[in-house]
Amino acid sequence: MLITSCTKYNVTGTSSLQNMDGHMLYLKGIVNDELCNIDSCEVVHGKFKFSGTLDSVQVVTLCIDDSPIMPLVLEDGDVTVELNEQHLQCKGTPLNDTLSAFNKRYETLMAQFDDLTHQQSQAIMNGEDMDVVNQRLESIHNKLVMQEDRMLSAFIADNFDNCLGPYVFQIATSGYQYPVLTPWIEALMTKASENFKNSPYVKEYMQLAKQNQDIMTGVAEAPQQPQQPPMLPQNADGRFDGPPTPNEMAKPVE
Repeated sequence: MLITSCTKYNVTGTSSLQNMDGHMLYLKGIVNDELCNIDSCEVVHGKFKFSGTLDSVQVVTLCIDDSPIMPLVLEDGDVTVELNEQHLQCKGTPLNDTLSAFNKRYETLMAQFDDLTHQQSQAIMNGEDMDVVNQRLESIHNKLVMQEDRMLSAFIADNFDNCLGPYVFQIATSGYQYPVLTPWIEALMTKASENFKNSPYVKEYMQLAKQNQDIMTGVAEAPQQPQQPPMLPQNADGRFDGPPTPNEMAKPVE
């Protein structure tokens, strides 16, 4: 007798964001190398609910119509989602709690990147020596980039053997123009588990990155049309992109 196990998920949510009632929410994920709608429901009186079964635990993206809201993990247990002007929150199961905590830490780091632009604008208004200012801001920026690399590498390494490791690796590499081997990726792969190396996205990314490296070093010829691994919906800007802010989500839905 063959015994198979399925993941039974139950997601309940509330929203106080403007004009959400009557809109469809979707859970989008990768199925057979394609981005698909895994589940859907309608927001009624600020409430919504998803439930079903999957072959395995999976990170998906909660979307309103075609716009991504936030990532969440479909795993056994009861997941609670809160969407309001103060925060976007997903909690209730171990992996969702882990991902939510990471997103909060990462948002704090991204705020420090954004503050550099504010500091530069303020310096211009104050008539400061911009050569000195830009040198100082560049030094801070480089330190933040190193901090970001360490944060991403540590989180992925801690989650090599569950779905969060490959997911964050996917988002972290989504801003690259094409798959490439960076120092932090090469360092990460030296200690990666076999489960992580053989996860579909990571395996395909590394194969393409090595092909691109061979092309750049002249070992191989460039193909006519380079391909990217399948991606979850996101707003890639060269850094790991967390969910939109509550203020962004609070804008009226068109």
